[in-house]
Amino acid sequence: MKDSTHDIPILAPAGRRFTGTDRRAPLRDGLQGCGEYGAGQTAGRFYPVACVALEVTQRCNLDCTLCYLSDRAEMTYDPPLSVLLARLVTIQSHYGEGVSVQLTGGDPTLRKVEDLEVLCREIRRFGMRSCLMTNGIRASRAFLTRLAAAGLDDVAFHVDMTQERSGFHSEVELNRVRRKYIDRAQGLGLRVLFNTTVFEGNVSDLPDLARFFRDQPEVAFVSFQMQADTGRGFLRARPDTITQDSVIRAVEAGYETPLHFDAAAVGHSRCNRYAGVLTAGGRAVSVLSNHHLVQRVIGALEQVEDGREAHLDIRASVLRLVLRRPLLALRAAAHLLACTLRLGTGLLRGRLRRQAIFIHNFMSADALEADRCASCVFMVATANGPLSMCVHNAERDRHLQASDRLDGPAGPQWWNAASRNLSDHADMPGLGDLDLAPIKRLKGQLKARHRNRKDAS
Repeated sequence: MKDSTHDIPILAPAGRRFTGTDRRAPLRDGLQGCGEYGAGQTAGRFYPVACVALEVTQRCNLDCTLCYLSDRAEMTYDPPLSVLLARLVTIQSHYGEGVSVQLTGGDPTLRKVEDLEVLCREIRRFGMRSCLMTNGIRASRAFLTRLAAAGLDDVAFHVDMTQERSGFHSEVELNRVRRKYIDRAQGLGLRVLFNTTVFEGNVSDLPDLARFFRDQPEVAFVSFQMQADTGRGFLRARPDTITQDSVIRAVEAGYETPLHFDAAAVGHSRCNRYAGVLTAGGRAVSVLSNHHLVQRVIGALEQVEDGREAHLDIRASVLRLVLRRPLLALRAAAHLLACTLRLGTGLLRGRLRRQAIFIHNFMSADALEADRCASCVFMVATANGPLSMCVHNAERDRHLQASDRLDGPAGPQWWNAASRNLSDHADMPGLGDLDLAPIKRLKGQLKARHRNRKDAS
């Protein structure tokens, strides 16, 4: 089912507070409703959501050819800390402990490091995980050291050719940047992640890029995000040659092994594909090669979970599986041992590590599919509660203009992105007139049109 942007308002935010008893029920119901809650599904079974984006700024120090931000995004003000802290309360209400909160934007490093330290501490206090989503330009070693000390769990570097970094002409050349960022995070106790946008200009580089990631033992998570027409960039519709299957083939060519993306699921299969590998010394082996065993383990973990959320303490879940289903646990252990031994001489050349690989297929703003939106595992924190990321990106300006209400001892106050400060009035201003915006606050096609108009006059 395709829905135009006029139909998007029916896909409303989930509210400021969760009112149910089972936090996993909304996601589980959505997946069941579209036939995606199969034996290999982990979403809604073990956790209520994969992650929630907390946008701390709309500002960015790059002008990417593909961008999910809107034309007006950088005409807005950064949310005050009080607003962001209130949104953390909403996130915790809906999803509880263990959920990953992505500090994102824009680029969050454009905020004061002190602000991010406060957020990391509060996320840790709530029992949630924090992840800094950044292009890395301002994420210096000192910056990351401070955030790690404040409780930051993960850092996700977004590096690819859509960013048009000066002096780089291929994804392979950009590996110098990636390696520099890995070194910055080395030894800080941070899990290192990498995001790459897949578009026509780098498809041919994917096998080489995947091979680079395979050979970096410090990298725990790799995400390939397929081009989608959601925002203000110059590139629009995705070429027909870029599909989930074509990206899978390219990634498998780089890892030099089948990766079995269809064994376990994380949300809707048309949105996300997941694989897990063991790597060592330039070799990789899929841990999901035995589909039947993988799905039996998922089913058994659900049975021994006893109403707990397995992602909060995976070691305890595994221990319960060993105690209650020892034969199945033994088969799973034997499978992992066999996978490890298949690395062969790689074990002599490098340390053994586990790595997760995701392929994300985000929807274009004018082609949302209702069933995928209703079973989304990637949410954005808005003034009115969590909302599917694809829905949020499709009408970003409308959600930026929604006012956050903060209830305090002196009464309610409101804030929205068109305001620098909190207000005592619910009637808030709208976003500014694009024709009056200074060119330094414009990006993408709008910036080019603005310059052309000035040149013509």
